[in-house]
Amino acid sequence: MREKLVRLGYLLGLALVLSGILYFFASNWQGFDRYTKIALSVGLMLLFYGSAFAVRKLLPQQAFLSHWTLLVGALSFGLSIALLSQIYNTHAESYWLFLIWLVPVILFSFFTKYQPFYVLSFVLFQFTMAFFISPTGTVSQRGEHETLLLYAGMAFVNLLIFWIIKKKHLSSPVIMYAAFCLFHYIFLTVSLPDFTGSSSLRIGLIIFYLLFLLSSFFYFSKVEPQRSFLGISIVAFALFVIEQFFSFIFKHYAEWSLFLALGFVILFIGASVWFVKWLTANTSAQKTSLRVIKRIAVIGITAIASVIGSSSLGGLITLITGTYPTNGMLVIGVLLIVACYLIKADIPTVKYTLLMMGVLISGGASFFVNDILFFIYVIALVALLVFTKHTPVRLLLFVLVQGLLLIKVPTTYYDTIKIDYVLLALFLLNAAVYAINVHHAFKKAALLLAFIFLLSLTELSEPSFLNIIYCTVFFVISTVFLFVTVRKEPKYDFIVGMIFWFVFLAMKYYDFVWDLFNKSLVLVSLGLIFLFLSRKWDLSTPDQPQPSFLDRSRTAVWIIILVQLIILGGIFTKNEVLLQNGKEIKLALQPIDPRSLLQGDYVELNYDIAHVTLPHVKDGEKVKLVLRPNKQGVYEYAKIYQADDDWNKPYTSKKKDVVITGTYHEWGIQYGIEHYFIPEGTGSKVESEARFATVRVGKNGDAIVTKVGK
Repeated sequence: MREKLVRLGYLLGLALVLSGILYFFASNWQGFDRYTKIALSVGLMLLFYGSAFAVRKLLPQQAFLSHWTLLVGALSFGLSIALLSQIYNTHAESYWLFLIWLVPVILFSFFTKYQPFYVLSFVLFQFTMAFFISPTGTVSQRGEHETLLLYAGMAFVNLLIFWIIKKKHLSSPVIMYAAFCLFHYIFLTVSLPDFTGSSSLRIGLIIFYLLFLLSSFFYFSKVEPQRSFLGISIVAFALFVIEQFFSFIFKHYAEWSLFLALGFVILFIGASVWFVKWLTANTSAQKTSLRVIKRIAVIGITAIASVIGSSSLGGLITLITGTYPTNGMLVIGVLLIVACYLIKADIPTVKYTLLMMGVLISGGASFFVNDILFFIYVIALVALLVFTKHTPVRLLLFVLVQGLLLIKVPTTYYDTIKIDYVLLALFLLNAAVYAINVHHAFKKAALLLAFIFLLSLTELSEPSFLNIIYCTVFFVISTVFLFVTVRKEPKYDFIVGMIFWFVFLAMKYYDFVWDLFNKSLVLVSLGLIFLFLSRKWDLSTPDQPQPSFLDRSRTAVWIIILVQLIILGGIFTKNEVLLQNGKEIKLALQPIDPRSLLQGDYVELNYDIAHVTLPHVKDGEKVKLVLRPNKQGVYEYAKIYQADDDWNKPYTSKKKDVVITGTYHEWGIQYGIEHYFIPEGTGSKVESEARFATVRVGKNGDAIVTKVGK
């Protein structure tokens, strides 16, 4: 157990030091010049790569620490690419940045066989594909069929990855589950009614997906029983049916359609009873697995039937009465809950569907009834929670009661009861439930809710003394909790605590990153203390080193690092040459204020010279436009352009002429200078004040934005 504590101390120390360094850079970033920023970003990457080998030599008995440091170096390479793109305001699309980042990470995965590199490669591949399909800087000109095929291709690639790992050609359980879930997510997205119209290709993909879901039920319940994949498939099927139901209802909202939906629920429940019996009689799963598989099936069936049933019933009553009778709906919901307990037969799909329909209907209506009726309803739910014997039902009621109180009390009594008080009370309640001897399912739920409520407290108050108290309490409680639970089995408590610990650090970094110089010192100091104590308590000796891929792949790792430096050097050289030698011009513009996932805040610039119509030029064709200054010194389109190596009219270059390269589209011309990166939170100011952009244009027509202002 001491060894686990030492490893945890090393890991927390490394995380704190890294956070402190990032805080320092971020809080002082705007004060650095261009070359200092570049040196710091590349130096940070080399620092982590060098530390990986140094740690391997100093602490060979803690191989995981050098592995994690190398992984952080790979992450900092991606950060360096993003920062270079931001510094030079380059026009590379996000998918190019992720692709450049992906290549060396795949090489690391190949040579090291280290699972985190596999996972990072998988994540970067998904981002590359996602941004290629849906670019951030342009309006997509792809047709409906092309877009559908790209999404389908991305889904099938994930299915292929899933199958390769499942057949043990590659070992990575995390990627296997993630790929399977992403396959379902993409097809569920494609199945949305307003995704890309109603083409035959889309209908064909939906039919394929439905057949795939049905095949999955058969395969993972009978051929190769695996409850996890069966559970994912059933959840996906539930979402698929629900989204198709709401699509149908929104399109055909009438009494007949709602009656039809209620009839579907009845038939669906009847078919589900048969399905559960068939599953019991025909599956080859063991008794324990069969019980879990049946439970998963019941959950999926209940979700579909209850959502469709409650929506249809509520809509039907509203249509008939002409209004939504809140008191009446509350009574109907309570009667459905009572009906669940009156059924003595062991038909779980029927009983749980009635229960969930009752909860959905009564829970929604309870917010709109008078306060006395609301609290009577809550007390009734608490009584039901105490006296019922079914653990899943008790968990549902436990979460429901807290959700109702969290939403209703602060909104109704906002003058006297702040949401802080409610969150604090719910945190203490869940902490107490976790501490006492209750069913393990309740302990897990209470732990999760306690962390959620406590983390929410750190986000409510504006930066103030109270906010500092909340943050300090969360950090202390979560850190102590990690050291207490690291020895316990199973690892659920420790994993939950670790996730929230890192989430807290990430949230505080995002919120306060621009003014946390002092906090960066605190974090680095805490990290060094963790590392020092871990080293002091580390009883392992360097004479017993753990095996490491750094020993067998040292040369390959250094070559990959060199490749990364060459890539960064190429980006730096290309843009620096353009900045030094390009001709400076002034362009009129109108900005808007979006965000970039990888690179931070930016404004997207809408140039006057982008709104030019060029006759006989094809969509997507490269063009060159001649720009000339007007009397105010602002460069404008001179009615002269080149497309397919031909000028539209005879052209003789004048002294102040500038030729800029762009891509012609029906909606306008894209020059690759549409993004301008700005400090966090200044987008609205730039949007209101910026009227012109200063741009450097090279001899080849490439351009870089250097300044935006009045």
